[in-house]
Amino acid sequence: MSAEIGRRYRVVAGIDLTPSNVLVARKAADEARARHLPLVLVHALRMPPRPAGAPRAAAPSPEVLISTAHWLESIAEPLRAATSPLPVSTRVIAGRADDVLIAESLTASLLVVGEDRCGIVAAEVAHRACSPLVIVRPEQEPLFAFTGRFK
Repeated sequence: MSAEIGRRYRVVAGIDLTPSNVLVARKAADEARARHLPLVLVHALRMPPRPAGAPRAAAPSPEVLISTAHWLESIAEPLRAATSPLPVSTRVIAGRADDVLIAESLTASLLVVGEDRCGIVAAEVAHRACSPLVIVRPEQEPLFAFTGRFK
């Protein structure tokens, strides 16, 4: 019962800088459409550690925030323009990816994340998140690619 306090009915997708980010966004959009819920694309903006003796952590520059927000919007726009319209919003939040996604899970009906290279963020979010979780695993890439001709 207490988990429902503050619950917003929405699907949240963690979008990172990996090539699979569009795949994660599409899967989250499919889940949002199936549930008739809005979609929120979230990007955690990694910040450098607080310098020794500084009263607070460094803040991202306005240029970095703006360029990151534009990049995230470029992922959201095709989802909005699809044949079945979907309310999609975006959020850039300063912090570690696992902390940001766990916090977002407090007010989400479903959380969708991609599996990072080592699986650490996905595992931490799966362990500590408060919402159901979908982990998107991109298909295995080939070990090598040959573009020439055989003789």
